[in-house]
Amino acid sequence: MRFLLSALLLCSGIVQAQTRITYGVKDTDTLYMDHYQPEGRANGMSIMFIHGGAFTGGDPVNQRPFAEGMCKRGYNIFVISYRLYLKGKDFGCNTETSEKLKAIRTAVDDAADAVRYILERPAALGVDTGKFFIAGSSAGAETVLQLLYNPFAVSDPARYDYFKRPRFRGAMVFAGALIDMNTMRQDNWVPTLFMHGTKDQLVPFGTAAHRFCRANSLGWLMMFGAKTIYEQAKVWKKPVVLYTYTDRGHEVSNYMFREFDKMDVFLKSVAEGRGPGVKEVVIPKE
Repeated sequence: MRFLLSALLLCSGIVQAQTRITYGVKDTDTLYMDHYQPEGRANGMSIMFIHGGAFTGGDPVNQRPFAEGMCKRGYNIFVISYRLYLKGKDFGCNTETSEKLKAIRTAVDDAADAVRYILERPAALGVDTGKFFIAGSSAGAETVLQLLYNPFAVSDPARYDYFKRPRFRGAMVFAGALIDMNTMRQDNWVPTLFMHGTKDQLVPFGTAAHRFCRANSLGWLMMFGAKTIYEQAKVWKKPVVLYTYTDRGHEVSNYMFREFDKMDVFLKSVAEGRGPGVKEVVIPKE
């Protein structure tokens, strides 16, 4: 009977239930990651994903469709929680810029600690440290970019010196932006897949104020989106792929739930050393 049940579950294509792992406790927050193991034959690649939610909300559970979709392709997935500094508040134009930066910094700190937790336990978690990727959506995508090109690193060497050595094989960024282009250099570039809508009303596709706040608003904060970052990587001839969704808005931040083939092609090209080259793909709105 037990054998029959196992066989039915295997044939049904159900991804193994995730394991919830605590990676840290900070003040009253217990920080965790949901670990989804690959279904069937593992491909050796692992992804740590950071959810969105404007640093006010969001939940790793909501990323299950992404995790299950990638697990079916053989990926090892970790979806992390992080402290929501602005929970119950707003990340809009009436929130002071200093508070916005603190919210981003808090998320980046936690993401850095989650990365270190995973990479210090590779055997137990099934991680090939040479094929470890990071990804995020919206606020999570902003967290990814700030961790890769970190404006906060000099103020916390105890945490961030760990990242002076390359820790990521590549990154996937869904509607994210940088707060300081000067932190991005040729020698610290990470192969990246971007997906962004040209009419994103929250996170700029190019260079603009976050949420397009007026310059005299409390929350004015310039950001550099996918197109601006892509153009710099193009000048440097660094591996980068930008999917530009014409006339689409911030809904592109959820395209990790649907663009599995595009993600799979990018990740495999990087992991196998072929490289994706420098490519922009413009996708018109139907």
